[in-house]
Amino acid sequence: MTDLADTEARRRILTEFGTSFFVEAAAGTGKTTGLVGRIVGLVRTGAGTLDRVVAVTFTEKAAGEMKLRLRSEIEKARPLAAPEERDRLERALEQLELARIGTMHAFCGDLLHERPVEAGIDPLFEVASQDEAEALADEAFERWFQRVLADPPEGVRRILRRRWGHAIPAGATAKCHAEPPRAPRFSSALAP
Repeated sequence: MTDLADTEARRRILTEFGTSFFVEAAAGTGKTTGLVGRIVGLVRTGAGTLDRVVAVTFTEKAAGEMKLRLRSEIEKARPLAAPEERDRLERALEQLELARIGTMHAFCGDLLHERPVEAGIDPLFEVASQDEAEALADEAFERWFQRVLADPPEGVRRILRRRWGHAIPAGATAKCHAEPPRAPRFSSALAP
């Protein structure tokens, strides 16, 4: 069997605990496997404890799968570990449900709940649901786009010329202003 082109990078991820890595790769290439292996290695060697690890992903499903895989890999490593390593791995299993393994949104929400005064937000805020967040993003984009079209910078003018030929059609930017602004669907992403 031939080695993968990134075999050395994968080895470093699993063994170099004094180095921070940014891993970018396509779906299905082993990012989660590498992250889980790194966490198990950190715990096993004593380089870190699960209560000091943060692992974030994009979806609740991926976060749940990561936690399950981490439990499975810790349990696989225990019987093969030296007594001191086994103790560390057992402590990690006890801490697993409290570990910060979740979505980026959940992690940021936790930080804001811990420090609402410093963040200047209502302590009783709630993180917007995905539907609410998408609606807010659509609304913010629409407002931004309307402002840009009112007096388009050169880059936007170039795009409009490409789309409509050499001349921007009369009223192309004025049409955008003729429509009344839509009422906001939600007042804030962080609603009390």
